[in-house]
Amino acid sequence: MAIFKAEKIKKRETPVLLHPPVIESIFEVRWEIENDQQSGRMRDPSYPMMYGSLYERLKKDFPIIEDLPSVQAHPETTPFVPRHRMRKERNGYPLIQVGPGIITVNMAKGYSWTSFRSLILRIVESIIDLYPTNSVPLNFIKTELRYVNGIRFDIARENPLQFLNEKLHMKVELDPEIFELNSINDRPNSVGLNLSYVLDKPMGHLAISANLGQFEGKPAFIQQTVIQSFGELAPSDVAGFTPWLEEAHSVAEGCFQVFCKGELMEKFCGA
Repeated sequence: MAIFKAEKIKKRETPVLLHPPVIESIFEVRWEIENDQQSGRMRDPSYPMMYGSLYERLKKDFPIIEDLPSVQAHPETTPFVPRHRMRKERNGYPLIQVGPGIITVNMAKGYSWTSFRSLILRIVESIIDLYPTNSVPLNFIKTELRYVNGIRFDIARENPLQFLNEKLHMKVELDPEIFELNSINDRPNSVGLNLSYVLDKPMGHLAISANLGQFEGKPAFIQQTVIQSFGELAPSDVAGFTPWLEEAHSVAEGCFQVFCKGELMEKFCGA
């Protein structure tokens, strides 16, 4: 049984960020689809009808449509893989992706939680309205809120592990004897940190990662915070999604405040 701390530090308001590090904010929802035991294929009875109906409903606000490379494969061999994309403007955000058993809502620069939440609830309500429940009931099996941030890092001047510790407040270290016994440079050229924790509000999991990569063509730590609920823990209707989103966002915002407190937060605020 997981043990949770009874006392929690009260979360502060995140200040206005003049230079936010956000790469992308993603909401994903999945629903149960039919599984043919003999063929091994999985079929979504709502696809592609839901995609067409959803576009008709949203085309005033999301007129740009794109087929993704996954359309080259049969939909029954690629369950839970987005196949189509709807955009507000060409190459812009927000965007919506649709496939068998899956829809995502994606935002990037210009993100605001109020507009993101409103769009998510609009999409969830549309799924519920458009799903052909006369053939099989709609059963949500996964909800996910993901934040991807790019934290600039000077790989020529800074030690990645020191940066993690002092700037992102994630401490990773090896026993010094490793370096004493071997001819090793103490500055790693690759870092991949991935952690997962049981979460009690909302009930599910919290995944945290920090990996060296590229952001806008320059070295950076790609830091992700992911809140997921699976199976019966996933909301089942619009009324359930509203508190789930608020709780998940509160977790993500609290993590961001801790990871970026101090020097990074001042930088993002323009100080």
